[in-house]
Amino acid sequence: MKTEPVMKTEPVMKTEPVMKTEPVMKTEPVMKTEPVMKTEPVMEMETIDLRENNRMLIVGGTGGTGSWFARYFKDRGFSVTVWGPSGRVDVAEELGVAFAGDLLAEVARSDVVVLSVPILETARVIEEVAPKMKPGSLLMDVTSLKAGPMEAMVKWAPEGVEVLGTHPMFGPTIPTIRGQTVILVPAAGRCDTWLSPMKEAFREGGARVEVLGPQEHDEMMAVVQALTHFAYISIASALRSLEFDVGRSRRFMSPVYEIMIDFVGRILAQSPELYASIQENPEARRVRETYIGECQRLSELADDGDIAGFQEAMRAAALHFGGTDEALARSDRLIGLWIENREGERRG
Repeated sequence: MKTEPVMKTEPVMKTEPVMKTEPVMKTEPVMKTEPVMKTEPVMEMETIDLRENNRMLIVGGTGGTGSWFARYFKDRGFSVTVWGPSGRVDVAEELGVAFAGDLLAEVARSDVVVLSVPILETARVIEEVAPKMKPGSLLMDVTSLKAGPMEAMVKWAPEGVEVLGTHPMFGPTIPTIRGQTVILVPAAGRCDTWLSPMKEAFREGGARVEVLGPQEHDEMMAVVQALTHFAYISIASALRSLEFDVGRSRRFMSPVYEIMIDFVGRILAQSPELYASIQENPEARRVRETYIGECQRLSELADDGDIAGFQEAMRAAALHFGGTDEALARSDRLIGLWIENREGERRG
């Protein structure tokens, strides 16, 4: 009532000719009735808020990766429940989440079901779990392969259940997701509602999110994971065959050599089951065969004393690789940090 004087001073509107002659001002109410203006922000807010206070079940949530995601999604507003075949209720208690006593009953009431199980078990678990899910819910996996699991999830998830393949490019030993990469693989036409909030859930923690199709994902991972793991494990296997004393060799290592050896050791310290299953990628066989063929070719050049041929092979590889100067600069910084850390440990 006190602000009513605005109505009395409105004559400004009458005396300002622009207001009378400019019909746009009189027809402006269209903006009020235009549904796009009203509904567009609402849809966005609803999509972002979908993950808040929703029930999430992590199948395999008492394992390393499952436990990591239980903590992560709990911190982001989900009501998390875990289940594992070992029945480790103590792990759930330590995580501060519930343990599902009846797996399929929990599946039926969950808004999001995340499958964190070994790759070779994924298809069987999908067939068991997915048909029990309710319309409007989301089925996710966190396996390293995507073509097979995506096909199974789309096949067994009922109509109205969305499907989102997920591949975290890190292991459960990392303290934070910041700076890590998460690859999302939405099922075509079956992930319209949940894709945006799940992207946001990962980005909130500082992750870089990439979206790929299942075939492109597996082709990329055949190199990014299967080839690099294969190369590191083959180095370790060669050291074993040579009966080479790795520990003693550290006395004579350059920083580059020691960093490389530490990465080999990093792979060896983890699950052989996981790394063997990554080699099951249907695209990996061709990649391994190409790698072995190139190793053989380079070995023959060296054995034959063909120095020019070896040099040419290296130049051709560098030309294809691209950005070698930048790679050198980045690795120099890494070496500098490594030396700093080592010297700090010696002083400490």
